[in-house]
Amino acid sequence: MLVVETVDLTKNYDKTTVVDRLNLRIEEGDIFGFLGPNGAGKTTTILMLLGLTEPTSGTAHIYGYNCTREPLKVKRITGYVPEKVGFYEDLTAGYNLAYTARLNGFPEEIVTKRVSESLDTVGLSEVAEQRVGEFSRGMKQRLAIADILIKMPKVAILDEPTSGIDPEGITQMLD
Repeated sequence: MLVVETVDLTKNYDKTTVVDRLNLRIEEGDIFGFLGPNGAGKTTTILMLLGLTEPTSGTAHIYGYNCTREPLKVKRITGYVPEKVGFYEDLTAGYNLAYTARLNGFPEEIVTKRVSESLDTVGLSEVAEQRVGEFSRGMKQRLAIADILIKMPKVAILDEPTSGIDPEGITQMLD
């Protein structure tokens, strides 16, 4: 099944083209990454896929939903970790994730289980009761990945997902 499709996706800022007629097809089960230098249009493409910025021309679809015309439907099935993540610094990791679970309508009896599973997956179980303000950048990145796992999205979009994470932490998450 086709998960992501772009057809001639283009984005211009003033007279500068940052994404130029991108044609992309990503099938279910594929793992895909954008590689390129700063300013190559990677984040801009992600923002167009999420319906957070409109393309100048062309189209983007996730699971058949038009990213520009149906952004709420896209957001319901998509998890996104931005390059710079944000959490409530005075709250614990576990409480931040529980908040996400509740916002997404999970019943209270499931919240604790989902939080525990997500923290375990990213190797942060032992710091569940620690305030996020005490976390390193890499720990916050891992918490952001746990945050999208709470939602169980059909599509996960990660912008610079390993930024600030040590090699051992990257290996642990990928396993």
